[in-house]
Amino acid sequence: LANGRSADSVMIAKEYAQARGIPEINLVRLSLPDHVGGATRISPRDFESQVLRPAQRAVDERGLAGQILAWVYSTDFPTVVMTTPPVSLQGFTFVRGRLPPTNEIHNGTYLSPLFAGPSTPDTVGDRSQTFDVYREWLQTDMPLPSMMLGYAGPRGNTTDEIRQCLQTGREADGTAPSGTVYFVVGQDIRSQCRHWQYPGARAELAGMGVQARLVETLPPASRDILGVMMGSAVVNPDRGKGYRPGCMAEHLTSLAGAFEHDGQTKLSVWIRAGATASAGTVVEPMAIWRKFPHARFYVHYAAGCSIMESFFQAVASPLQILLVGDPLAQPWAPRATVEVEEWPGVVSDAVTLKAGARDEQGRFYGKIVYLIDGRRVASGRHVRLDTRDLAPGRHTLRVVAYRTGLVRAQAWMEKPFDVAR
Repeated sequence: LANGRSADSVMIAKEYAQARGIPEINLVRLSLPDHVGGATRISPRDFESQVLRPAQRAVDERGLAGQILAWVYSTDFPTVVMTTPPVSLQGFTFVRGRLPPTNEIHNGTYLSPLFAGPSTPDTVGDRSQTFDVYREWLQTDMPLPSMMLGYAGPRGNTTDEIRQCLQTGREADGTAPSGTVYFVVGQDIRSQCRHWQYPGARAELAGMGVQARLVETLPPASRDILGVMMGSAVVNPDRGKGYRPGCMAEHLTSLAGAFEHDGQTKLSVWIRAGATASAGTVVEPMAIWRKFPHARFYVHYAAGCSIMESFFQAVASPLQILLVGDPLAQPWAPRATVEVEEWPGVVSDAVTLKAGARDEQGRFYGKIVYLIDGRRVASGRHVRLDTRDLAPGRHTLRVVAYRTGLVRAQAWMEKPFDVAR
């Protein structure tokens, strides 16, 4: 989603879509009034009429309703929806404007159906899953996850900083990076409210071959930072210089996502320092841990989920949190190759195709989906595509392979072809 009234918003959205191979049909330009695009706050009525409904209408009119799992906002969108109490851009989108009771928002007792736990030290969290798996069993109860590529207003990031952040996200894909996740413990209540999560997450990560450390301060001049989770009203991310591509760093505090206030450190400092994603609440959260990422964020991430999938499995009550960065970064997803046999390049009526995928670990990719010009047309390893309804001229075939399991990593390829009668 791009704010069509902002040249920067459109530019960043187009660059991101091109870099990530997102079909052009998936790019939606919204015509936001100037006073809305340049503000942090928006009324629920305006957000519904100018963002939610127009975006959903575009999805429906383009025949994409069955394909969309999440929305991504470019820059120059409001960050706070002025409900009672206020919620974030992501929160209002998540529930499609149908908010739970006020006390559930304020107390953080609203429970996301995507949260994978645990909620107490003596329980075990659920296994990591990708959004498509969640949708299969939630069906019409599937919420609408979203994320923002960057905030470029006052106290935010520059356009160049946002573009650099998105570039590091792409650089991280499939690298299985070495380095360390730092859980910073301290006496501040902002830190203490999550201390119980750290030992379990560290143990899980160790079993996955990812190092995590509990430290009292972020080590100075660290060169291996895969992630930072801490709690403090004021932070200095430059204390650690070596943020690895794909790093998610955040500092649970009251106003990290409230850019209209000049108090406390904003989440944008992590992006400026080199992180690929960060998060912060848009209103006072009262140090309620359920409103912030659980330490198991890094477990989902190391299992091969994207940053956005990891966030939403790690935030129990995601109604007041603002999530910023590259939603599609997947450092621990396998790199795979999709191959299509007998593709002619010029077709007239129908064509028979056989496709498959493989990666270096020999994992099985059991689901193959075919899209023409961004719309799904068939599935299966061996299919016959009818092209008689396509207009003469150039078109694009996309073949997507999904890995078997709860974390369905994807691989895809595109081929142009011509329809000639």
